[in-house]
Amino acid sequence: MFKVRNANVNDAEQIYSLVSFYAAKGCMLQKSLFRVYSTIESFVVAENDSTIVGCASTIVLWKDLGEIRSLAVDEKSCGQGIGKMLVQHCIDKATRLRLPKLIVLTRQDHFFKHVGFMPVDKNKYQLKILADCLDCPKLTSCDESAYLFEL
Repeated sequence: MFKVRNANVNDAEQIYSLVSFYAAKGCMLQKSLFRVYSTIESFVVAENDSTIVGCASTIVLWKDLGEIRSLAVDEKSCGQGIGKMLVQHCIDKATRLRLPKLIVLTRQDHFFKHVGFMPVDKNKYQLKILADCLDCPKLTSCDESAYLFEL
């Protein structure tokens, strides 16, 4: 049975492996192991028998906007509702933080529509672009869509 919980430093290497797997496929931005450790408090993990099978991160961009980042589910565990559980945990965290909106940049359009996010123009969210996009190798040819969840 899968359990979602807040991440701790002992999870960092498994989170790093998951993110690196999808980053190598061009599905998400790479994070260094240092970056995972330094942002570990933003992560939640899904585990099965103490093995991390999924992760996601929620960060605050501004007083009215948070972002879900680094959503990844182990390929062998896809299709079992783990991504949805992780996103719900991120939504719950945003609610506790009193963030009125969550944004995600993704190529997983169907998934985020399915969990209640609505498509938006990413150019309306300059704080997000300044936070990460300037460092992205796909800055001038971004193929991600933006989706917003209003709490």
